[in-house]
Amino acid sequence: TGMVVQTGKEVVVPDIKKDPRFLGKTKSRTHAKGQRVSFFCVPIKLESRTVGALSVDRKASQGDDFEANVRLLGIIATMIAQAVKLNNLVESDRMRLRDENARLRRELKTKFNIHNMVGNSNAMHEVYRLIEQVANSNATVLIRGESGTGKDLVAHAVHYNSLRSEKPFVKVNCTALPETLLESELFGYEKGAFTGANKKGKMGLFELAHMGTIFLDEIADMSLEAQSKVLRVLEELQFERVGGVSPIKIDVRVIAATNKDIQEEISKGRFREDLYYRVNVVCLKMPPLRQRREDIPALCRHLCRRIADLFEMPPRSVSPQAMAALCRYGWPGNVRELANVIQHGYALG
Repeated sequence: TGMVVQTGKEVVVPDIKKDPRFLGKTKSRTHAKGQRVSFFCVPIKLESRTVGALSVDRKASQGDDFEANVRLLGIIATMIAQAVKLNNLVESDRMRLRDENARLRRELKTKFNIHNMVGNSNAMHEVYRLIEQVANSNATVLIRGESGTGKDLVAHAVHYNSLRSEKPFVKVNCTALPETLLESELFGYEKGAFTGANKKGKMGLFELAHMGTIFLDEIADMSLEAQSKVLRVLEELQFERVGGVSPIKIDVRVIAATNKDIQEEISKGRFREDLYYRVNVVCLKMPPLRQRREDIPALCRHLCRRIADLFEMPPRSVSPQAMAALCRYGWPGNVRELANVIQHGYALG
């Protein structure tokens, strides 16, 4: 076989006992005792490169068609070569995806590094301090703040600055999920759990976040029934899929966010007090933009660069008169509204 790999040519030996290349090697062939044995070996070629060899011993008989044997081995060798090629392609894709995944994770860690967040006000420095303090703990975090203040950004920052940064970050928009789908999306379901269920079942978002972080955005919009089920998961760190009976254990960090006054929601019976205490281990309050007006110029410069890159346009700057007007405005929509205004300015030229 070594010669076949070196030369890339098949070898046919009608009787191995009469071939000097097999001297001293027939003893290992116990099946060959007292019999005439033929040897066939063909190269396994991938494109024009020999990657291996396929050999066969067989009992020789009068009138053997050696060419037919070689053709059969050649067909099998071709099939093996195709399997090797496919395996190489799969492995190449796996390596490419692994490298791409690692690159994207590095980019995310850089993007959500607190040193790359925009804002130098005292209010934002307090946010950065809390992110650094809680990132490497497993404590649940409740991010509170008006819409558009950057709660999503902070949730990502906590995750990507933590020891779980290499693991999944799973976001759940509690407002967008209808009540009828919320349970199956959060906890998954077994096959046949309900009409229209996937035949193979489905993993839930809690399961997908195992060893990582699950971000429950706008948690106060969940129904009381859904809140009770989330509370149970936080208490027991396990759950059953819809239609399932076997508990699934998980290790996840929970980050929640809301733009509502939780105390008011509790007093009106719309949010469970016990769940509040579970998610409010660390409370991180995002300041509205009107309370950190000194950050508006830096935010404008950042948004101008980002939008210019997005639309492949040359970067622009905000005139002093326009900047003064932006700093005076109340910004009820916060940073999201500011981004919309900057993008509107780019669109209109």
